[in-house]
Amino acid sequence: MHAIAVAPTVDRSVLGIMVDFAKTIPYYLEPGRWAGEALAVVEERLAETPCHAGLSDDRVIFPNRKAPELLRARWLANLPLQPPSGVKIVVH
Repeated sequence: MHAIAVAPTVDRSVLGIMVDFAKTIPYYLEPGRWAGEALAVVEERLAETPCHAGLSDDRVIFPNRKAPELLRARWLANLPLQPPSGVKIVVH
């Protein structure tokens, strides 16, 4: 078991999406099959699930697209202004 932290949310809709995802899992998995490759399949399906689908098309978020975008932005924000000597940084 791992420790968890509970804190207030900035956006309650995110909590709603997480609850929706949790309620969706039993439709993809049979009871007792919550491990291994089966769970990875559910993860892939949920990553393709549109979030905020009731909003305009430009505001709909797909986790499999948005997560890498946010991670990349955070990574680039934390890059040093000058790379250490001998290190070549390539951004795709």
